[in-house]
Amino acid sequence: MKIQNMFQKDIERDINGVIKVMQDDDRSLEQELSEYIITKELRRHFRTFFDNYTKAIDQPTDKIGVWISGFFGSGKSHFLKILSYLLSNQEVCGKRAIDYFADKFDDPMMYAQAVKSVSVPTQSILFNIDIEGPLTKDKTAVLRVFAKMFYNHCGFYGDDLKIAKLERFIEKQGKTQQFREAFEKVNGAPWTETRDSFAFFEDDIVSVLQSTLGMSEQAARNWFNGEETNELSIAQLVADIQEYVDGKGKDFRLLFMVDEVGQYIGDDGDLMINLQSLVEEIGIRCHGKVWVMVTSQEAIDSVVHITGNDFSKIQGRFNTRLSLSSSSVDEVIKKRVLAKTDAADQLLRMVYDKEHAVLKNLYTFNNPVLDIKGFTDGAEFSATFPFVPYQFIVIQKVLAEIRKHGNSGKHLSGGERSMLSGFQEAAQDVKDKDENALVPFHLFYNTVHTFLESPIRRVIDRCQTAADNHDGLEQQDVSVLKLLYLVRYIEDIKANIDNISILMIDDIRTDKIALRASVSASLERLLSQNYISRNGDTYAFLTDEEQDIAIDIKNTPVDSAQVITSIAQTVYGEIYPSKKFKHDKYDFAYDQYIDETLNGSACGGMRLRIVTVASDYYGAPNERLIMDSQVNNEAIV
Repeated sequence: MKIQNMFQKDIERDINGVIKVMQDDDRSLEQELSEYIITKELRRHFRTFFDNYTKAIDQPTDKIGVWISGFFGSGKSHFLKILSYLLSNQEVCGKRAIDYFADKFDDPMMYAQAVKSVSVPTQSILFNIDIEGPLTKDKTAVLRVFAKMFYNHCGFYGDDLKIAKLERFIEKQGKTQQFREAFEKVNGAPWTETRDSFAFFEDDIVSVLQSTLGMSEQAARNWFNGEETNELSIAQLVADIQEYVDGKGKDFRLLFMVDEVGQYIGDDGDLMINLQSLVEEIGIRCHGKVWVMVTSQEAIDSVVHITGNDFSKIQGRFNTRLSLSSSSVDEVIKKRVLAKTDAADQLLRMVYDKEHAVLKNLYTFNNPVLDIKGFTDGAEFSATFPFVPYQFIVIQKVLAEIRKHGNSGKHLSGGERSMLSGFQEAAQDVKDKDENALVPFHLFYNTVHTFLESPIRRVIDRCQTAADNHDGLEQQDVSVLKLLYLVRYIEDIKANIDNISILMIDDIRTDKIALRASVSASLERLLSQNYISRNGDTYAFLTDEEQDIAIDIKNTPVDSAQVITSIAQTVYGEIYPSKKFKHDKYDFAYDQYIDETLNGSACGGMRLRIVTVASDYYGAPNERLIMDSQVNNEAIV
């Protein structure tokens, strides 16, 4: 059976690995809701959230802040977006959001809490604060972006609070429709399409204000040319929010769902206090009818560099704190990407029963950490095929290290988003193979290479060109080089020939001895071409800069006399500084010399004998006391 035909869902389908909170087309939303996996970790977070949220439905509260933290790619934005659509119970593709979750919550009590949460009328304002925030980020920037998004939600022009206040005043007079019709009649264009450039239509606006609101021409022009700008206090905004939710009925809920707050605030204490004051005022005035939920790459105590009572107040505004870690990302991948059909599951279990001894031998690593291993049973083989369990663990560490060691790599996710695309792309590469195929680890390079800095990509590309042109390299050498880059920074698997061979396995029927010989030949070719280095039995990828240094070292002549003198100084000046040797009860002065034996070049095959001779030893006739030690060229290096 072809691997492509084993999966329940088309392996070629477009999976949106990078979740954007503002992406709200029906196709994307339907996929996100239907394919959302509630892992063991997420069950914990949903339980914590629903416990606090459902209590507020029955009992007024001022504890309305939710802080969702997690490293880049941990799924926090996705979690926030799912909460937004779930709580507001929006209709997507003819189906309510809660209906997508009918079989996702294993705990009936948790699902009952979810149903209770969506039973009250709810609206959500979901936005990325870094995108929607003002260009000038002063200490009131958080207030201004909240005001903008709230007034936009109400149908006003939140980008300019002067216009938004006018529209709100007209709305309270019940004359919005009349005003818009009058403006379109005078101007010729709809008000909602023209208000962003209202400054160019003074006469039209003055005329409409006169006819609609009964203002005099002078009063209308005074308003138009007035100094009123975007000034707004927290109290004014919260008063408008309170008036809005109170007008929607007793049980109505309004949710501010704000993505990337931690990144936007950074280490700016003024912005954090601005957020704290806003959340505090909303909690006091709105009694649990308005919630503020934010995401951040860091936990709240890592973002805020404020001490004392101010910090305690900020923490107190976000009583519900959820920390996502992507610890169950393998569960997501297995269910979203690798779920098998019944026929494929049966076939793969039969393959494991037949080949389990072979598989155990194939994936016996040399001194790995305990969780780096192969398959444990047929169920795991079927669930992970064509991948191997160790790959779910190692690739997360690889992504984390790439982000840590490269500026371009900082945009690379270490969590669900990159892992999803990585496993999907690797599965696509082997889709035409059969049930004996396995994914070698080097295929994951294709997922990360676009995020790597140019010095890294240049090395791989140069190696690929050399292999294509048969300039001393073969195609397998490129795969080995990619693999060595991926494991360059991780310590869980030592990059020796045995482990590299295991990481290169691409078929159950692989001859491990032949593969080891082939990998050894690739390593020798890469070593001779200066793409990698060797330290003992361990190999390492070399960047462009490191290659230049290695070449300089190789081309630097070594004076053997200087080497001998340096060794003598180390041995007799530091290790054996005393000029006497004790034998039985007596101390003897001694002489020393170095017997040099050269085998090849001075820095290549040099071997040195360090010989110490006791010159005044009175022992048996013709007997000398000799201490003899040897230092080989590896010790010199």
